[in-house]
Amino acid sequence: MPTKPASLNIDDELSAQVDQSELLGLLGYNVRRAYLVIQTHFDAQMEKLDLRQADFAVLSMLRSNPGINQKALAEALAIAPPNLATLLDRLESSGLLGRQRSTDDKRIQLVSLTPQGVKLHTQALKAAQKADEAALHQLSAGEREQLKRLLSKIFAG
Repeated sequence: MPTKPASLNIDDELSAQVDQSELLGLLGYNVRRAYLVIQTHFDAQMEKLDLRQADFAVLSMLRSNPGINQKALAEALAIAPPNLATLLDRLESSGLLGRQRSTDDKRIQLVSLTPQGVKLHTQALKAAQKADEAALHQLSAGEREQLKRLLSKIFAG
């Protein structure tokens, strides 16, 4: 009697028996399934640094846009301002960023990374790249670039 490959478990066998053709014909379903694979790798890498996805996004935006105001940051990341304020409070109390009032308009808070925040962002960026590599290893570099271009067409415009 032939033995089944060690990598094939009961869940794999059940999945192979389930007709998903209707769902696989929908772009949204495919994007969601791909997201789950990518996010699993990303979360595993960020967990080592005690970061969440939103933390990494804020650190990245601040690295590229030092002194950005909170409103612009919230809009760029599509985060509700009250949620961003809570997130910034937590990151600031961890010593990763600083906020100061604008000299031009005292109502505006400007946000920048601290040296500790820059250092953590550098580590996190390497971890995120490692996660991408693990999740997308079956795609060539050209296919990855094409996928990013196509996906950005959807959300950017």
